Amino acid sequence: MKLSDAGPARLFAITAGPLFALYLATASWTLPYHIDTATNVFTAWELATNGDVYLDSHAELATPEYIRTIAWVVPAGDSVASQYPPGAPLLAAPLYAVWPEEARHIVAYNEAAPDVAPVALLMPPLGPAAITSALVAAITVGFLALVFSRLVDTRTALLAAYLAGLGTGVWSVAADMLWQHGPAMLWIVVGMLLSIGHRWWSGFAYGAAVITRPHTALIAAGNGLTQSYRQRSILPAVQVGAGAALGLAGLIAFNAAVFGSPSITGGYASSFAERATDFDLARFGGNLVLALVHPERGLLVYSPFLILLIPGLLAAWRKAPAWVQGSAIGGAAYLLLQLKANRYSGGDSFWGYRYPLEMLAAGAPLLLLSYTEWLRHRSKLYQRVFLYAIVASIVIAALGAVYF
Repeated sequence: MKLSDAGPARLFAITAGPLFALYLATASWTLPYHIDTATNVFTAWELATNGDVYLDSHAELATPEYIRTIAWVVPAGDSVASQYPPGAPLLAAPLYAVWPEEARHIVAYNEAAPDVAPVALLMPPLGPAAITSALVAAITVGFLALVFSRLVDTRTALLAAYLAGLGTGVWSVAADMLWQHGPAMLWIVVGMLLSIGHRWWSGFAYGAAVITRPHTALIAAGNGLTQSYRQRSILPAVQVGAGAALGLAGLIAFNAAVFGSPSITGGYASSFAERATDFDLARFGGNLVLALVHPERGLLVYSPFLILLIPGLLAAWRKAPAWVQGSAIGGAAYLLLQLKANRYSGGDSFWGYRYPLEMLAAGAPLLLLSYTEWLRHRSKLYQRVFLYAIVASIVIAALGAVYF
C-alpha cells in the first residue's frame, strides 16, 4: 500500500506507534522528578488505591516550607490535596491500579531550595506515569496527523506530525513526565479533529481539556465562536460550547467538593487571578518576550523552525478554514492569559519551554498552512535554511529528552 492510499487508522498507527516506542525509551522512569509532576503522581496513585484525591499520606507537604519546594500539596477541607485539576491524574490512575510495584518511603529535598529541610515521604512508582505520559503524547501526535490530513496530502501530514512530535517540547517535556500539558494537548487536538461534522463531541473533548487545564476553555471558545461567525449561525458556538461548559461545570463542582467553595481556580493561590486582572503591562510584556526568546525557556530558541513559519501566517490565514482560524485564535488567547497570570518560565528542572505547548497544539494547523501556502513557494535557499532549522529543533529536543 502506498502512503498516499493510507486510511486514517494506518496514518494514525504509523505516526503514534514509533513515537510511543521512542517516548517510552526516553521518559523519566526514576527519580529525580519535577515537583509539579510528582504532585500529579501522588493524586493518580491515591485515585487508584483509595478512590479519592485526598493526599492524607502526604499531609506533611502542605506546610508552608514544603509547598512549592517539594510539592504542590495544599489544605483541602479537613485533609490536603493537589492544587492541580484532576485531568492528568485521571488518565494515569487506571495503570496505577494494576501496577504491581508498591510505593516506597524516600527522603525528598529540592536542590533549588537548600535551606529547606529534607522530608520523608511516600513515593509511588513512576512507571505508570512514564507510560501514561509517553502514550498520551504519542496518541496526541497521531491524532494531529489526522487533523493535518484534512488540510494536506498524507505524506505531508505524516512529516508535519513527526516534526511536531520530535521538534518541540512534546518530546522533551510532555512525553517525559506526568505534566498537565500532554493530556491537555490530547483533548485540544481531538477537539479540532471533531470540529467538522462532530461538533457536539468536539465540545466534550474541549470539556476534558478544561478539567485538565481550565484556561483551555479559551481554545474551545475561539473554535466555536469563529465557526459561528464564518457560518453566520449560532449553532457551532452552542455545539462546541455545550461540552466545554459541561467540563467547566464539572471542574467547579470538583473544586467545591474538594476545597469547599465553587471556583475555577480550586487549590491555586489567589495571586494567579490577581495577576490575570491587574494592569502591570510591563511585567506582562516582559513575560511575552522572554517566553519567545529566553535562552533557557524561549519557544523560538528551542524550536527555531517556527521562526521561518511566522512570515507565512498571513497567507495561511487567508486559506485557513474557520476551525483552523478559531483554534489559532483560542491558542493565542490561552498563552496570553497564561503569561499574564504567571511567570514566563514555568519554573525550572525541565528542558526548554512548557507553557506554549497548548498554544502550539491549537495553532499547529495554521502553522502547517504557513508552510504549504507560503514557505513551500520560497527560494531554495530559504527552504534549505528551514530544513536546517528543523534538524536543529529535533536535535535540541533530543538532547533534552535523552540527557536532561
